[in-house]
Amino acid sequence: MKSNDLTNGQDNGNKSLFESDRKLRTLVGNLPGVVYRCYNDKNWTMDFISKGCYDLTGYTQQQFYTPKRVHWGEIIHEDDKENVWKKIQKALTENRQFHVNYRIHRADGKIRWISEHGVGIPDRENGAKFLEGFIEDITNQKETENLLRVRNRALNSAGKGIIIADAQVHHFPIIYVNKAFQQITGYPENEVLGRNCNFLQGSDKHQAEIDIIRAALHGGKSCRVTLRNYRKDGSLFWNELAITPVKNEKRKLTHFIAVQNDITQQKREQVMKLHKQSVLEDIIKNEPLEMIVSQIVDILEKNIDGAIGAIWKFNEKKFQLELLSAPNFPKDLREALDGIPLKPDSCSCGKAAHFKQAIIVKNMFTDDSWKNYANYLSKHNLKSCWSYPLMDAMGQITGVLCAYLRNEAIPGKVENDLIKDTSQLAALAIEQNNIRGALLQSQAQLKQQVRNQTSELKSSIKKLEEANINLEDQITETSLALKRAETSETISSAIAKNFPKGVIILVNDDMEIVYMEGTAMSNIRMQKISQGKIRIDDLKNFSSRRKAIFKDYIEQTLKGLHLSFEIRYRGINYMVNTTPLSGKYSNNEIKHALLVLNDISEQKKAERDIRIALTKQKELNELKSRFIATASHEFRTPLSVILSSATLIERQNQLGQEEKRLRHTALIRSNVQNLVIILNDFLSLGKLEEGEIRATPEWFNLVDFTASLAQQLETNLKEGQSIEIIKPSEKIIAFLDPKLMRYILINLLDNAIKYSHENQVITIKIGYDAKKVSLSVIDQGIGIPREEHERMFQRFFRAKNSLNIKGTGLGLTIAKQYTELMGGIIHFSSEQGQGSIFTVEFPIPKTDGKKESIG
Repeated sequence: MKSNDLTNGQDNGNKSLFESDRKLRTLVGNLPGVVYRCYNDKNWTMDFISKGCYDLTGYTQQQFYTPKRVHWGEIIHEDDKENVWKKIQKALTENRQFHVNYRIHRADGKIRWISEHGVGIPDRENGAKFLEGFIEDITNQKETENLLRVRNRALNSAGKGIIIADAQVHHFPIIYVNKAFQQITGYPENEVLGRNCNFLQGSDKHQAEIDIIRAALHGGKSCRVTLRNYRKDGSLFWNELAITPVKNEKRKLTHFIAVQNDITQQKREQVMKLHKQSVLEDIIKNEPLEMIVSQIVDILEKNIDGAIGAIWKFNEKKFQLELLSAPNFPKDLREALDGIPLKPDSCSCGKAAHFKQAIIVKNMFTDDSWKNYANYLSKHNLKSCWSYPLMDAMGQITGVLCAYLRNEAIPGKVENDLIKDTSQLAALAIEQNNIRGALLQSQAQLKQQVRNQTSELKSSIKKLEEANINLEDQITETSLALKRAETSETISSAIAKNFPKGVIILVNDDMEIVYMEGTAMSNIRMQKISQGKIRIDDLKNFSSRRKAIFKDYIEQTLKGLHLSFEIRYRGINYMVNTTPLSGKYSNNEIKHALLVLNDISEQKKAERDIRIALTKQKELNELKSRFIATASHEFRTPLSVILSSATLIERQNQLGQEEKRLRHTALIRSNVQNLVIILNDFLSLGKLEEGEIRATPEWFNLVDFTASLAQQLETNLKEGQSIEIIKPSEKIIAFLDPKLMRYILINLLDNAIKYSHENQVITIKIGYDAKKVSLSVIDQGIGIPREEHERMFQRFFRAKNSLNIKGTGLGLTIAKQYTELMGGIIHFSSEQGQGSIFTVEFPIPKTDGKKESIG
């Protein structure tokens, strides 16, 4: 070959090689990713990198080549670098290609996900020396994967069942169900996919709601229904189902999404609420106890599968349980158990009453307390016994409620709540029946005692009619007083009829209300509807304090706490239960708090009313007991004296016995006067309670009035006693009711005389200033114990150091009410053994200039 030909051939070969290299570089430069060649060191020092590096990293080719170059290892995310190095070295060791996904830091600080495919280039002397490969940006793909992963976790963590069905296939097959659906229905995913949702209705396919669903599916519309569904084990549950159509970007129907909510418990609670309302109404109406407890047993048996209910009543006299109601309980076992003693070694029913706590026996055959009844249990196939004590408001046992089951079981939360509710109803019914019985017995005893007292009094009065005709007026007043003593009160109570509606609120970690359903708190709901998301701080009609409390509870819930608390809003009491919702993000952070609010106002009101009614009833019984004790004690002594004196008068009819007859007649008059005072106290108290007494003020000289009354009471003074009046002037004109003032002053003076010793001075001090007039009675008598000061103005109360001195315990009560009728106040100071000071004060009315207060 000629040299020219060789030269030309070489030139053509170089041109071809150059052209091939140019095309390769043009192809590499236009690729969307990065082609690279680098040293196999931890800095990934670049030997070559394509222009695509700028779009991916924000660094130019030149920045990877200069002496102060950027190393690829510097931009790999610090959390991924070591793992990437180990994977590449392992692939090189195994002589295979490598593929790694990791994060890098761009020049602008942003983080991008990349996918790197490469291979090691072997060196005969040093092994793998270079790495060559291709890098592409997969950030969007990663974000999509994370979004799908978060959505799937959110769907699986939802408390409601979620179903997705294919709308483009005729029978709408299921293509997705979440975990909540599987938990609610009991069907695993592999037994559901590809089927139509109507398999959940089983054979119960004649529900009207099914036609609504069918019409919505074929019409491509949404719907919401509540229907009966059946789990895999055949058990019924109520399903609140919401179906929504899904369309693609061309508005073509592609899928249906159904949200399933198990509301079986809500249905049961609605039925239970109606039952409870009916029972409470019967209790209020005082229906027979046997009828009420039979209803309660029926509620128990209808709501617990296979249960036989029984209610035992505590017989306090025999200290044992007696069967009150058990319509479906085996007769022979009922007879064997009736009369259960309250002992630690009794059967579980007796133990529950003895220890005042629930006793749960899962298997009665293995429980020693039931061994004596094994034959009965085998005969009727009874296995479990749940016993709950019934107690009254004072914590005393009144009975036991039991549920007997034919299988080994312990109560779950639903059963436990149900039994507690029915136990409260049964305890309330028995307690009301006991109270009613005790009240009727007390009334009967009181009437009999009043009849006896009336009979004795009439007999004495009949004998006194011949001696003193003036006693006729007193007999009439006595009869009226006795009739008033027979009056009694009835118990009334108001109990809530049902549980009001509530509301469900979902709040995120930014304190935004993102979801709200229910009928309560309508003003908040309207804000939510009008504004979409609304922050707690933006709620109208919420005080800053209430907002702070709500936010505190929400923050605690977002930390993972389940809370239960009560709040009051706009006069309504709510029970709030909170639940944290987690698993919505890749790091399982809690981002939402669920708040469920139930209106418990009626329940609160019923509890308050029952407590008030019981308190009033106790007060009434105490007053009746005090009245009987006081009347019996105060009537007995005067009547005995009158009777004995009348008898002696009958026997001393001869001449010369006149002085003795006069002495006995004087005793009769004195004791009749005591009776008149007692009866007047009773009559005055009755008239005060009925509002028959009114103050009729008039102008009079208080100094003369006081001196006159003091003079009248001189005959009552003990030996050596005297009354002294201290006054600022001889004339103090007061505008008061003289009759009421007469009673007040006589009562205070009479007390001072009775409770003072002989040879002591009793002082009446009259005070006056520009605003008020006052009158104080001061004695040096036995005084009043300090611990009894607060009760001195209570009806029938008498201090412990005065019980041997006659009195009704009504005088100060009436004096206080008379004082208040005239716009005044009464108060006292006293030390035991050092005497007492009782003071009444009255405001001075504005005069018309015609009257002078002091003359």
